[in-house]
Formats: sequence, structure tokens, C-alpha cells
Amino acid sequence: MGGSGKTTLAKHIFYSNKHDFVGCCFLEEIGNQPNDLLGAQNKLLRDISRNNNMMISDVYEGAIMLLNVIQKNRMLIVVDDIDDKDKLSTLFGTEAFHTPSKIIITTRTLNIDTWFGSISWRCNVHEIELLNPHESLELLSLHAFGSKFPMEDFEELAVELAQYCGGNPLALKVLGSSLPVRAQDDHWTRNNMIQVWKSRMNSLNSLKGDLDCKIQRVLHKSFESLPNHSLKELFLHIAGLLIREFRYEVEEVLENDMWHAKYGVTTLINRCLVTESRDGRLQMHKLLQDMASQIVYEESNDLAKHSRVWRKDDAYRLLRKGDGSEKIEGLLVDIRKPEQWMTSEAFHTSSLVMMKNLKLLQLNSVKLIGTYENFPDLIWLRLM
Repeated sequence: MGGSGKTTLAKHIFYSNKHDFVGCCFLEEIGNQPNDLLGAQNKLLRDISRNNNMMISDVYEGAIMLLNVIQKNRMLIVVDDIDDKDKLSTLFGTEAFHTPSKIIITTRTLNIDTWFGSISWRCNVHEIELLNPHESLELLSLHAFGSKFPMEDFEELAVELAQYCGGNPLALKVLGSSLPVRAQDDHWTRNNMIQVWKSRMNSLNSLKGDLDCKIQRVLHKSFESLPNHSLKELFLHIAGLLIREFRYEVEEVLENDMWHAKYGVTTLINRCLVTESRDGRLQMHKLLQDMASQIVYEESNDLAKHSRVWRKDDAYRLLRKGDGSEKIEGLLVDIRKPEQWMTSEAFHTSSLVMMKNLKLLQLNSVKLIGTYENFPDLIWLRLM
């Protein structure tokens, strides 16, 4: 997933070893426009040949020239953040070749074994693992406190924040750096920072997808790189309403309603946006859920114009007011642990009648009364 340290690790390898090679190039952020690959090839050729005047005008010519260079000399090349096999084929061609060079790519895609079969048998795939709880707390502490251990009075808050980050190095670094506490701080400053930490944790746990913009930007690249609109919609459905549901049930329910879920779920898993538990349930990293929440939250300032509503207080208000629109496709209402201002009152079915486009509905400890005439044409209903 985004922020897991792929680029950081690749840069460490690159700068630690580049002096052992004749030429080297770190290539990042290859765009999706036709001329972007041509520009990438030109940069590659200029860097590894150390000739700033070299220029090519055609990607096929570039692939041939690149192969000639990397087959004859020992080069170190990193292609960072690539999500399309065709881009790799355009850069280096599709013919198998032998070379003393080392080529490293980073990608969010899991099923990449077939990318290299026709190029070389020497290719290896290494899957990055997220940090364990001990490593997470250590990294967070380094950026927040300047040491490997949380400062006194911050232990529980640091553990809670590290757990929220779920082992994602970028999130640990960004959030830790945004909440600095120094040993030389006086008693008043330290007490004030404790309240700041608590406030930040409340904002992160508010289910509003209140992510730091740096984290949001990196994670959002995975979402935006999905190849079509239905995959993005399927991801948002899963994030808000179908997490912890059995994969086979989700695929069965959503396969024939525009979502093509068997293909879609497989693609989301391969893109590291969704995982499958040992017992076959769909899971998602907390940061990705918050990103999804933020995407939906930014659709409109009017709650009734959101495509999905799954925050407890939002859904409650929506039903209580009887608001609805043709925009809402998914709704989760959960009053198992009502807030002080919420009651366990029953809701009238008329509060759902206006939601003409509602397809997915989950009701937890909710009582419905009234007629089911003109009830939305649901494809999935969960009552708990």
C-alpha cells in the first residue's frame, strides 16, 4: 500500500550501491501521457550514458538504445511507482535479454510475476511488510520525541497513535513529526501537548477520514490509479459497508449489478487496497478506510447528497430528519452503542422511501416501523 516504504527502501539501496556501477538512474513519477514514457527514456539514457545531449524521438528507438547500453555495461536503474506492465515493456522492450545491470522497480501491484517471465528468469519479487507494533512505536517516538521510546506521560497516547497507523511508516513519520515534544519543554508546555495529542487522536477516531494531507495524497494515488470507475465505486462500497463480510458473499451480491465484483475484488486485492482474512472475509487497512471516508465526505457539504453514509451520527440524523435523495447508494445505521444525544427510537420506513438509488443497507439494532410499499430496490440488506 502507499506509504509502506517502497520508495524509501529503493532509494537506500540506490544511493548505497550506485558507486559500484558504471552508470545509474533513479526514475520516478512516470505519468500517463503519451510523451511521458518518451521523456522517461530520454532521462534514463542521459543519466546512464552521462551524455546530457542525447535525445531520442521515438519510444521504440529508445527501447533498442537502452537495451544496447544496459547489456554492455553494469548499470543500476530504479523505476519507482509503476503500475502498468505496458509501461515497463515500452521502456525496455519485450524481448528477453541478459545483462550485468540491476533494474529495480517499485509497484503497488501484487500479481507481477508475469511481468518479467518473457524478459529474464533472474527476476525476483520482494513484498514489503508493514512495521510490527514495536517497530511502529519506535519510529513514531523518533519523530515525536527524538528518541526510540515515548516520553513520560505520553506512553498510552503514543501506543494508541501507533496502533492507528497500523504499521504504515509514512503515517508514523508524518503524524509523529506533527506532534513534537522535547525533553527541554517545561511542565506547562508538556501538559498542553498532552491535550494536543488527545485532540488529534479524537479527530483521527471521529470517522471523518481526517487524515493528514501528506498521507492522504500518497494513499489517494492508489485509488486514482484504478483503471475504471466501477472499481473505484466497488472500493468505496467495501470500505464503508462490506468490510468483514465474506468475500464470496460480496462477489455473489455485487457481480451482476454493474460492479463485476469477482474481477473487481481480485483487482483491489492485487492493488493492495483490500486484503482477505484466513476465513475468507474482506479486510482493509484503517488508513485506507479513512481515505475512503474522506473521498465520500468531500462529495458535498449536504449529507443527503453523499453517495454513501456510514458514520453513526450522520446516518442517525439522516433517518431522523427523513432526508434522502437519488444520490445515496449505501447506508449504514448503527445504534448499538448510542451517543448521549441518541435514543433507540424506531425509524419509519418512509425515511428511506426517498432514497431511490439505495442498493446497500445495513441496520444494527435499528427498529423499522411502517409499510414497505415503495421501499428502495435493495440488492443487499444486513440486519444485526
